[in-house]
Amino acid sequence: MKFKRINENVIRCVVSKEEMYDYGLEVSELVDNRDKAEDFLRRVMQEARYELNYKTNGGALSVQIALLPEGDVAMTIAEAMPEQLEAQMNRLKSYLEDFQKVLEGKVIEHNDKTKEGAKIQSFVSVSEAFWVECESLEVCLDIAKIVDEKWISTSSLYSYKGAYYFRMEIGNTEKVGELFLSLCEFGQEIFLEHQGARIIYEHGKCIIDKNAISTLKNL
Repeated sequence: MKFKRINENVIRCVVSKEEMYDYGLEVSELVDNRDKAEDFLRRVMQEARYELNYKTNGGALSVQIALLPEGDVAMTIAEAMPEQLEAQMNRLKSYLEDFQKVLEGKVIEHNDKTKEGAKIQSFVSVSEAFWVECESLEVCLDIAKIVDEKWISTSSLYSYKGAYYFRMEIGNTEKVGELFLSLCEFGQEIFLEHQGARIIYEHGKCIIDKNAISTLKNL
């Protein structure tokens, strides 16, 4: 196993396919077999304590699993204390409320311009780009592995003052909540296009102009 500390509460562990075989564990069992998954996670945590001196305080563990191209498995493990979980949910609620307001505003604007009072029935074709701030390129790679490309229509990656920023456009508004909840675990900040993207456009550097998620996912 190869371990890396992302921050105080988050670690990343890469388990080779050979190690998975030695443990008698299939990747699918990490999702489908609760007993085997919990037993394997305990082993990983024991190794993490030895390798990184990673200690938990009894909080809930969040585990993100990604299958790497070579067949290895990457596990991102984070301990969320109750106050952190509450803050995360409050952030998610705020993001969704802001996003919904933007969608409603664009629907009203469109309806005002539509002849004979025709109305839009859904937000499916309406979207505003949003941005995700990441503290490192490693975090960008982790985000790329958990984001389903069906959720977004386009993505770019920028750098600015030592941080990295994903720009994404929603492809499936029904998955907005699920997408933002996943991003909250990794992104330092999530904001809509009009809330701060101008300075990144003007002073930042575009690293990947198109399909940033799929590009990083395939590294």
